[in-house]
Amino acid sequence: MRIERAKAMRKTLRAICACCCATTMLTGCGDVSGFLFIGGGGLIILVRITPPQAEISPGTCQDFKASQPVTWSLGAPIAGEPLMLKFPTDVSVQVCAAANAPIGMYRLSAITKAVDSKGLPTQVSIPIQVIQASTDISVAPAELTLLAGTTATFTAHLTNSTGSVRWSVSGGGTIKPTTPNGPITVYASPLTSGTVTVTATVSDGSKSATSAVTVTDGGKNRAFASSDKIFYLSPGGDPPRNILVYGKTGALVSEVPVGVGLYEASLDSKTGMFLAATGLGVTYFDANDGWQSLGYKPSDSVAGVAAGGGYYCAATYNNSRHGAAVTGSALAPGEVPLGESLRTAIGHMPWSVAMASTGCLVLDANASQISLLRMNDLNLVNSSSLVGLRSAEQQNYTGLQLAMATPMVAAVSSRDDKLVVFVDAATAQETKRIPLESKPLFITGDGTHLYAAVDAGRVVRFVRLDPATGGVTVLAATAPISATDLNGLAATGNGTLGACGKISGGDYGCSFVPAN
Repeated sequence: MRIERAKAMRKTLRAICACCCATTMLTGCGDVSGFLFIGGGGLIILVRITPPQAEISPGTCQDFKASQPVTWSLGAPIAGEPLMLKFPTDVSVQVCAAANAPIGMYRLSAITKAVDSKGLPTQVSIPIQVIQASTDISVAPAELTLLAGTTATFTAHLTNSTGSVRWSVSGGGTIKPTTPNGPITVYASPLTSGTVTVTATVSDGSKSATSAVTVTDGGKNRAFASSDKIFYLSPGGDPPRNILVYGKTGALVSEVPVGVGLYEASLDSKTGMFLAATGLGVTYFDANDGWQSLGYKPSDSVAGVAAGGGYYCAATYNNSRHGAAVTGSALAPGEVPLGESLRTAIGHMPWSVAMASTGCLVLDANASQISLLRMNDLNLVNSSSLVGLRSAEQQNYTGLQLAMATPMVAAVSSRDDKLVVFVDAATAQETKRIPLESKPLFITGDGTHLYAAVDAGRVVRFVRLDPATGGVTVLAATAPISATDLNGLAATGNGTLGACGKISGGDYGCSFVPAN
């Protein structure tokens, strides 16, 4: 008889479970595990809590739901209320662990508001385990493109840890935390292009995070000319050691020792002052002491420098603040420059500068905007947008070049857009837009015309552009340098072009071709 009654009870329970599942839309209707049945002889109340158990870490929360109206409560065996109920309703509740909640087992209880035939509610209790929070770490910025020989600041963000941070770098450059094992470090990029990984590791070694850094020389024109010489900032070696100086005939006449990485330079014909953009900021060459820093700010990177008429101007930007400025001062023959006496905030990233007879022209690489600054006070005179040009970031920083074609006409070339834009140096306004058949790699002027070295695969070809008419002439000569190995172009002013880079044979140098 007992066996028959037990079978009947199990059959009744299965029927009740099926009915409950149908009315409450519970899943797993064939499984009564997780239910606690209390009652006798008549109506039996069933309730299910989901999830049936949980693990939470200090400072986090977990949501729970009941299959029918209940009253919630917590079992907190340790004083200080390490767990708490939030936003309780009849069928839901959120359980939160305090930030200092001890590791251990706790229980969440739910008592049904409905009662069985004997007037008794159903009570169910589920376990909640407070576990050690998982440590995590991230690095900001997560990726960055950085000019060779410049600096950037990285910050490690720790989660659920008060430990220290170990910094490391692979691929080149150096790192220097602002405090020993601190979360902030300053990275100094190498003097050559490449891919670098900056890594931050939690002191116990459990977690690490990385930032991918692309180091580029920015596609800067490493060649420039004075009235009788061509100067080539050779990227050969690590770091680059020499400036190769060529005469008008193309003969190598001297090598100037460097000691720091140079990626753009300019010579003021009025004072004879030689200035460069380097990993040390703006530098000038002293015959007795070599390269000396000028107006250097450790937080800033120098994108370009130009000199002329007894003044210099330099484009700077800050990797951390994304601030941008143009700095400058007057130059005096045979004397140490005055340093950074002028500073004007401008745009987002002043990528290149050129000295016109009217002042300093500045090209903002992200906004494709060109501005004219008066040199004696760096006040903004005029500004205009070069509509439609891809930004430097879209062209991996190598696509935009700024040069003076004549003292009153500037030119901006865009590699991926395959065009050259002429700009009036007095108004900073676009005057002509000249499409080209091939990508312009570098541009340079000789005071009358603009010349462009264009991509022809294994060799470099040249075109001459007339700022007055917009005419384009393809020159017959080629240089034995591939497009990927070319990194400078200069015009001597006597009908000769110097194309500089890794020439056939593997050595860095300049190949000279006629400019007609």
